[in-house]
Amino acid sequence: MKIIPSKDLKLFQFGQRDKLIFILCAAILWILAIVAFLTPNFNHWVLVNCNFIRSNYMLANLCYYFTNYTLSFIATPISLLYLASFKFNKLKPYRIVFLLSVMTLAIGIPIVDFMKYYGAVPRPWLLYPDINSIYHPGGHSFPSGHAFQAFAGTLPLIICFLTNDATFKRNLKKTVLAVILMIFAISLSLSRLIAGVHFPTDVLFGIGLAVIMMVILISALQYLLKTGELNLQNEKWYALIFLALITIDMCFL
Repeated sequence: MKIIPSKDLKLFQFGQRDKLIFILCAAILWILAIVAFLTPNFNHWVLVNCNFIRSNYMLANLCYYFTNYTLSFIATPISLLYLASFKFNKLKPYRIVFLLSVMTLAIGIPIVDFMKYYGAVPRPWLLYPDINSIYHPGGHSFPSGHAFQAFAGTLPLIICFLTNDATFKRNLKKTVLAVILMIFAISLSLSRLIAGVHFPTDVLFGIGLAVIMMVILISALQYLLKTGELNLQNEKWYALIFLALITIDMCFL
């Protein structure tokens, strides 16, 4: 029996042109990451020039709390919003958008940790003693998990809020929310440089990875929705799988 695609599960309009634009943006970010890595002393120069911020007690503390604790405002709230969208009518139109964010985070976090483990790039203060990092987290430097999560979690929502199609109507409130989310994602990514715990290469690559993964998963969701493989009857299984994955990521990675 052929499954009819559900009319209640919608993703924002995202055509081939949009995908190419975002792939190009990711490619530019990765090229900039390579340039930053290959340019002699560039990574070091950027972090050294942030030393004056880290030397200021008030600014250093502000950066420490922001970069350390705002990461918790991404995966957990989005997962809770996704769960709430099964119950509350106002959130139901955004359910697949929340699922996209959850999927990107759940699949991407282990990939970032895998790259960190096998890339084994030392943290900045280990390579350059003159970089006075605000704090000294464990693990390796490349790529930036904070930058990845900041964009992986918020970019689907930003695109949705700025979309004006048959399902989603852009308005001033949504535009403001999109701007706030973008400022948050950029600020969290830059805070890793200011804190002295990541190089520009790490941050640029992490953002690019989030963009590429989002485009791939958008294509997958579009296919599943079009063929009816993702529908109201089996959506809860998708929710169970990816919410379980993201819970494992947050608890153990």
